[in-house]
Amino acid sequence: MSQEMNIQSAQKKLDTLRLKQKELASQLSATEFIWNGSVGKRFLTCGTPSCHCHTDPEAKHGPYYYWTTKKAGKTVSRSLSEQQAEILKQWIENRRELEHTLDEMKKLSQEAYETILFILDHSG
Repeated sequence: MSQEMNIQSAQKKLDTLRLKQKELASQLSATEFIWNGSVGKRFLTCGTPSCHCHTDPEAKHGPYYYWTTKKAGKTVSRSLSEQQAEILKQWIENRRELEHTLDEMKKLSQEAYETILFILDHSG
């Protein structure tokens, strides 16, 4: 009787895992554009020795926005306008959320697989 209860609880667990998986899958369908890399901004000193940016950190020029990624093992950077930077920041965040969701789905799948194996091993 306790083996039957274990199979029943495993089946309930599997049902719960399926529901969680469906919830995560619905998040995937809501994902908008995605982008690799990162966006940063810099404040720089110029080449004019008499410019205030050399003595006053608050007087540095910028911000200058840039996007950086790896392609074929090499770092690639591109300068961006503030508007372009805001677009790519959102797309990069979308990618990170997507990757997190996929990681969660992989964990659920592993747990579901182990649960299914338990049910198969303990069913008549």
